[in-house]
Amino acid sequence: MKIISTLAAAILMFAMLMLGSTDSFSQGACARNSNHTIQVRPSEGDIPELKYKGGSAEEIHVCIGDTIKWVLNGPNRTYFVDFFSGAPFEGVTRRGSNSNVVSVVVGGPAERGSGYDYDVECEDGGTLEPRIVVD
Repeated sequence: MKIISTLAAAILMFAMLMLGSTDSFSQGACARNSNHTIQVRPSEGDIPELKYKGGSAEEIHVCIGDTIKWVLNGPNRTYFVDFFSGAPFEGVTRRGSNSNVVSVVVGGPAERGSGYDYDVECEDGGTLEPRIVVD
């Protein structure tokens, strides 16, 4: 009898998991109102190099309500963070330097599951085209 009871409880739990909405699962995986700092460093040929959590920042995943900051790491230079028309980020700024952090909040019309391209460019240098994905 105890085996049947345990088996019934396991089946019930499995059914509840399967019937739960996928939206509730993905929201749990997203740490809301987090801060993300991307290090901007001029590298060879003055093409900016972006680092995030010790790795590449070519594509980072964020949640609605998160704050993203770009900070110049290296010699005092002007750099640009340029969002394309219609970027869904509050507080969009185009310029920064080592004394001026470029910062945005993911919000407004940002859509979960969408990716948003932008440019990062060092003054008189090349351009890098990374992406922000909203989970």
